[in-house]
Amino acid sequence: MTKRTKPRPDAHPPGLSCVRLPGTKTRLAIYPTRVKDYRAFAEATGHPPAAGMLTLGPTDHDWLPNGHSWKDPGFAQTPDDPVVGVNYRDALAFCRWLTGVERRAGRISARQFYRLPTDLEWSTAIGLKKEKGATPEARVHTSRGEYPWGPDWPPPAGFGNYAGAESVAGMPSWWGVVPGGYRDPYPRTSPVGSFPPNRLGLYDLSGNVWEWCLDRYARGGLARVTRGGSWGSDRPAYLQSANRTPRFEESANDELGFRVALAVK
Repeated sequence: MTKRTKPRPDAHPPGLSCVRLPGTKTRLAIYPTRVKDYRAFAEATGHPPAAGMLTLGPTDHDWLPNGHSWKDPGFAQTPDDPVVGVNYRDALAFCRWLTGVERRAGRISARQFYRLPTDLEWSTAIGLKKEKGATPEARVHTSRGEYPWGPDWPPPAGFGNYAGAESVAGMPSWWGVVPGGYRDPYPRTSPVGSFPPNRLGLYDLSGNVWEWCLDRYARGGLARVTRGGSWGSDRPAYLQSANRTPRFEESANDELGFRVALAVK
């Protein structure tokens, strides 16, 4: 029997360490992009906050533009929490900036660059194999409905940051939670790496924040793919490994972030 060795992260800025995805040349960041990473980008480039970020207050009937941004998403965050309130174009701009920073520092070659992961790369990261379907939309409908922790619902205690009983504070009366008494220590986002990694050494692929992917959700459509669920996810469909949620590129809310991939031209 071959002994499984833990992948060794490549040396990149703290929190942006990457591991190679099996069967690909792509390396994926072990964490979602943190508040302090995004702040460094915004301060260096003057990139403005996304307009119309949606948040949910205790008297709101839905997510609404309440004047928040990634700097102040409506709840307290540490510098190591995943950034939220970023749209698809914000994430791409961060990747372009990071590519330049890393090349100038000599940490990556001229052939390497950062981008968002593709939908299939994200599937590889979460442990899915041989998905059927030519588009993310088609792959959703041919999935077997499994979860990152196994076949059963709800998630086991301590698996990730979801909408447990702790998330009710400050939410409207209609807010739903994971059944069965699930609870985690974080009502909103949690510092990256607060829960155990998966077998590849990747953290927070399930819960904490939804993550942007490069792909369009449907052929000819405008929406992009987001994966993984968030601190506000309470339903089985949201947390299935194969679930994809379509969002327009301008979308920004308090559950939505991203992680970077390091690719080769």
